[in-house]
Amino acid sequence: MDNVELTDAVADLTGLVGRVEETGERVCVTDGGEPTSVLLPAAELAELEHFAQRTPGGLRPRPGPGPGPGQPFGPDSQGPYIRYVHADGRRMTFVRDRVVVAELRSVAEIDWLEDRARTARQSYMPPKQAAAFEEFLARQGPVGDGVAWIAGSWRRQQPFTKLEFIKGPTAEDVALAYGADAQDIADGLLLHQVEEQDAREGTDDLTRVLAFGEENGWTWLGYHDFDHAFSRPLDPPPKQQITLGATMAKAIYAFSYFEDGVYQNPFPVEDGAEDRRDMYELIWYTPGEAPFAPEAPLSFLNLHLRIAEKAGNWTDNIALFFEGLERAFGLALPREAITTGNVRCARPARR
Repeated sequence: MDNVELTDAVADLTGLVGRVEETGERVCVTDGGEPTSVLLPAAELAELEHFAQRTPGGLRPRPGPGPGPGQPFGPDSQGPYIRYVHADGRRMTFVRDRVVVAELRSVAEIDWLEDRARTARQSYMPPKQAAAFEEFLARQGPVGDGVAWIAGSWRRQQPFTKLEFIKGPTAEDVALAYGADAQDIADGLLLHQVEEQDAREGTDDLTRVLAFGEENGWTWLGYHDFDHAFSRPLDPPPKQQITLGATMAKAIYAFSYFEDGVYQNPFPVEDGAEDRRDMYELIWYTPGEAPFAPEAPLSFLNLHLRIAEKAGNWTDNIALFFEGLERAFGLALPREAITTGNVRCARPARR
């Protein structure tokens, strides 16, 4: 990228725009040797804007252009080009034959755009490459024990009514945020200890504990929420959260998925006449049929479910759906530890 001093740029602005249009290369405008702005092809700026707007928040805010010199209102002829000066007096757009060819932006704004665009580009693949990579991932086997093994007993509300998988916070932090007793967590209380105490003392604490752990980068939770002692919203919301709820008496088996606190389910409707629904019921899933429309946020699950169906590991619909989830998200539950009660748990916080 060439550097041009501001006085020279003003004297031959038409020539600089022509150079950018012809070569596709940027030109940096300096003032006393310090970079102040960048003249770049309009197509390059459009690409930066495209990727930058797809980067999640959390980075520094977009820098303003700052006060600029007064500029006359309206289009300004610059040889074969028409210059449009933005309201801030600094940003400029250059057009030839009604086609935008170049843009002038501050160095700070271009740096900001490049930082954000770089983040988005790292996860970008062309559609064909992305589809091939997604199929490759879908064909990978489950991590550890997976989760499909628990589908049958979960359907009967055993050993838990609710299963949750949360990406980000540690298991201990999530348990505390959900209202679990801090002393039980510190003591390392185990599920079988609560079961043994129930047998000795005739209590029913096993249905009122929160079991928790970490598998494959996810925090998992298992519990009954009969008295609403747990299941509290996290603040801030986690990066990803999957909730599976079984209500055997009403034959409701619900699945929900959130990204950054935003609900991703497709709100399916029957006969196109009903209002949107706020959950997805697993009984709607029919093997051989894609449960999610191609334009729905969860459409990527269709491929993982198809691979699970072809694998032939399960015949039960809910177990198949669970296998699709374990393939898509890498979910896992420690089978032996849960069945023997050697997993951590905590009762509701004492009041």
